[in-house]
Amino acid sequence: MVRDLVYLSEQKLNACLLGATDPRFPSLNGSLEVPLGPVTAQVGLGGRATGAQITEAGLERAIKRLVKHHAPRGLGSENLRPNQWVHFDLDLALKTAHEDSGAIPDDVVLLAGSFKSEGPAVVESALLLCGSIQHLRVQVESAGRMGSGTSWLHGIIREIARRDAQGIGVIPEFLTEMTPHRRPVGKIEDAAYGVHSWMSAEHPPNRRSPMRGYAKILMDVGPPHFIQRLVVATPLFVENSPQRPARQGLWRRRASRRRTRLT
Repeated sequence: MVRDLVYLSEQKLNACLLGATDPRFPSLNGSLEVPLGPVTAQVGLGGRATGAQITEAGLERAIKRLVKHHAPRGLGSENLRPNQWVHFDLDLALKTAHEDSGAIPDDVVLLAGSFKSEGPAVVESALLLCGSIQHLRVQVESAGRMGSGTSWLHGIIREIARRDAQGIGVIPEFLTEMTPHRRPVGKIEDAAYGVHSWMSAEHPPNRRSPMRGYAKILMDVGPPHFIQRLVVATPLFVENSPQRPARQGLWRRRASRRRTRLT
């Protein structure tokens, strides 16, 4: 199976699934063949170089282990907690950005979309995926600065990337523990909600692309603080969803069968 990858955190793949944080699995070394249109790029996966090459089959094995040992939940599940894995398949807006203070090169990736929450009442909910630009596999339009009051979120993304590189796959229960400048939980949630809001305003549903993948939960916030539920997560990988072939109309299928009989 060839995956049309948009984003792949090889460090998270190693740290969270096959590395030191889970002694059941050996460390993943070598490189991963990532298809980039007509060419294939080899991405280093950390650890000691062994000369071995991790192919698409290696990624498939890692996904099977993720499903078997971590039981990813549906994105619409209720009461998601930090460190839980989720799978998603929805239309997403994709942008790169940088910290609000100063015009520096983009270093973070943001993906935003909406989904239906499960539970007694099916309601529209929001998803914000945050990652490092070093794991991006495609060229993406820049959103520029993330916006005022979002420095903490930028810091969180950078800190997660640093921890992944060091083999630390566990996210603290409270994100305020990850950055030196702690803020009240309400302010943190406000900032994440603000980022998703401007992403959604600039990229309404008709300007998003179908994508799917797996991510680890950072926080799940909603009423009564917000009108809309917002799930914030850090992705393991994101890929373009395979396009489903259009179904033939009934008359076309019957005509095709008639032509087959005549031949």
